[in-house]
Amino acid sequence: MKTIYHLILIFSLFLFPILIWGEGSESESLIQTSYFQTGEGRVAYSKIGEGKRNLILLPGIGDRKESYLELAYLLSKDNTVYLFDLRGIGESDVSFVSYGPNETAKDILAFIREKDLRDVYIIANSMAAASAVYIRSEEEKRVLGLVLSGPFVRDKEPMSFGMKTLIHFAFRGPWGPSVWASFYESLFPVNRPGDLKERSARLKENLSEDGRMFAVRSMLLAPKTECEPALQLISGNVIVVMGSKDPDFDSPEGEANWIGDTVGGTVKIYKGAGHYPFVEEPNRFYSDVQLLWQKK
Repeated sequence: MKTIYHLILIFSLFLFPILIWGEGSESESLIQTSYFQTGEGRVAYSKIGEGKRNLILLPGIGDRKESYLELAYLLSKDNTVYLFDLRGIGESDVSFVSYGPNETAKDILAFIREKDLRDVYIIANSMAAASAVYIRSEEEKRVLGLVLSGPFVRDKEPMSFGMKTLIHFAFRGPWGPSVWASFYESLFPVNRPGDLKERSARLKENLSEDGRMFAVRSMLLAPKTECEPALQLISGNVIVVMGSKDPDFDSPEGEANWIGDTVGGTVKIYKGAGHYPFVEEPNRFYSDVQLLWQKK
């Protein structure tokens, strides 16, 4: 993330101390939550639709599986869709010892193998994109394609002591959930969804539960040392989706093109979109996802 952008978080502590807490939407209440048991705790997921392809949707740090609902309903017309909460977030347990892209990858790999899923495609946002790359490198016969959205798949340089201190200060204490909610809203710099306040309020409510901000801080600080090398082990049938105004990157298009060149993938730039293009343009995102299995 851009260093200058993170400075906004300090001001968020004072400018946005309170967010309105919202009730869950009607569409959220319609999906049923199931749990996948790992050695350290349960990972929450919801299953929608039935089809020969199995689509796994992974949110970014601090986000919930419900963030994907509009896209998931579109995809569920002819696919089996699994929406996941990352460990420690949403409805997943907070009993885990560690959190990060490698841990997420191990959770999903265990799920795929235990359920004996075939014809798997993974859609992953932000940090979870690194997890998706690792998963495919380990299970290329099962995982046939990836969509990497607003992807963080590498560590360009070690995180500075100052950045680590800022993360620890901003995202802990009673103000932590409010700061994260404000930060989340700022990731839609141009096209703000009509329900953005409700989305951020639900994030704040969830992150106010014991242990959840610890999970967020752990993910923010976690390196990608085990996932990044996997970029060299996968090739083809990867779509990189990046918002041209994603404030988490100094050069969104530059990073997207680097990833695309590295994995032999296709790059899709959504003009004016921020860090969550599947929220801003779900119908376009749905069309792009289908390119993974449509005949060329």
